[in-house]
Amino acid sequence: MLLEDPAHNDRDTRFHALGKTDADRVLHITFTLRGSGLSIRVISARDMHRKERAIYEQAD
Repeated sequence: MLLEDPAHNDRDTRFHALGKTDADRVLHITFTLRGSGLSIRVISARDMHRKERAIYEQAD
């Protein structure tokens, strides 16, 4: 699941990716695209919080 973050789009568009790994970890990755989308700058990578997990599971 990919969500745009309009609250933090000062310079670059910020995105949140919610997903599950092959090891069944549910992760929340925050990132921006740099260089016309040719590279990704990861801002944060962590396990999802309970509310994020509920949103992810409803969409799945």
